[in-house]
Amino acid sequence: MRVFNIMLGRAHGGLEQAAIDYAEMLATNAIDGVTLGHPRGWMRDHLPSEFNFLPLRCITDYDPIATWRLRGYVRKHQPDVIIAHGTRAMRYATQVSGVKKIGVLHNTRFKSDMAAMDGFIAVSPRVAAAALERFPDKTVRMVPNMVRVGGDVTRSPFRDTPILGSLGRLHTNKGYDVLLKALATPALVAKPWRLVLGGDGPERASLEREAQSLGLADRVQWAGWISDRHAFFNGLDLFVLPSREEPFGIVLIEAMAEALPVIATDTDGPSYIVRDGETGLVVPRENSQALAQAIIIALERPSDMAAKGLAGYRDVKARFSREAVAQLLVVAIKSFHPGPKR
Repeated sequence: MRVFNIMLGRAHGGLEQAAIDYAEMLATNAIDGVTLGHPRGWMRDHLPSEFNFLPLRCITDYDPIATWRLRGYVRKHQPDVIIAHGTRAMRYATQVSGVKKIGVLHNTRFKSDMAAMDGFIAVSPRVAAAALERFPDKTVRMVPNMVRVGGDVTRSPFRDTPILGSLGRLHTNKGYDVLLKALATPALVAKPWRLVLGGDGPERASLEREAQSLGLADRVQWAGWISDRHAFFNGLDLFVLPSREEPFGIVLIEAMAEALPVIATDTDGPSYIVRDGETGLVVPRENSQALAQAIIIALERPSDMAAKGLAGYRDVKARFSREAVAQLLVVAIKSFHPGPKR
C-alpha cells in the first residue's frame, strides 16, 4: 500500500510534528509512505532524510498550480490513500479523484469543505465524537498523537526550590494568566518555587506585565522557544498545563514520557491523557484557586507526585508510544482501504 502523507504548513507546531510522526510510523510498519510539504517548511528540514519527500508549495488555500502539481504527483506515484493534516491539506486533497482521502483532525474547528473527505482520523475521543456529530455519514477512527518513549527513567527528588514549568504558545487558549494568578495566592507566595515558561506568542508582553503586577516578576523565567525539550523537562520538578482549550496536548505526553509529575486542566485532550489521582492531577479549567490548591498538594507531597510521574511514564508508554500508536494507525488506514490496487 502506498500512502501520501500531506502537511502544508511552514511553521513548527503540532500538525508539523504529527506529520513527521506519521511518516515514521508508516515506515516502521512497511507501508510505502511519501510525505508532501512546503519545500522550505520546518517539517522538510526535520524530516529524516531516508523518508521520501515531495515538495508542494501553495501560495493560498486555493492555488491552482499547487493543485495541478498534486494531481501530477498522484498520477505518477499512484497512492492508495491520502492522509491530510490540517484544513489546507484537506482542501487540496479533495481536488484529487480516484484516491481514498483521510483527514487527520487535531481539533474541532471543522470546515464545510471537509465533507468531501472519505473519512477522518481523530486524535482524541472528544474530537472523534464532534466529528461524528458534524459528519454523521463519515467513518471516523480514533488514533492519538504519539511520543517517543525511552527506556526506564528515574528522576531526582524535588529541588529545595522546586522548578515549575510549562511549554507552549503564549496564547490566551493556554491559560498562562490563570497559572500566574494561582501562583500569586498567598499560600503559594509563601512557598519556595520558580516558574519557567517555554515558548513565545502574542500574549507574552501581556503575561510579563501581569507577572509584574502580581509581584512574581523575579520568580518567572521566560525561556522562549525550546529546541531541546528533553533538557527542558529535565530542568523541571513539576509540569503544569493550565489550558482553557486543548484538543490533545502533545507537550503533556512528552512531559509524562520523562516521568515528570504533571498537573493539567479538564480540557478535551488532557482529561483523556491524565488519569486524575493516578498519573497526575486534573483541575477545572479557568479556576485559579483549584490550580493553586493542586500545586500546593504537589509541593507538599513530592514523593506522592514522583509516584504519579512514574505511573504516568508507564501509562504513556503503553498508550501513546510510537509502537502502540503505529498499530492503531495501520488498522485505521486499512479500514479505509483494505488492500492495495497493485
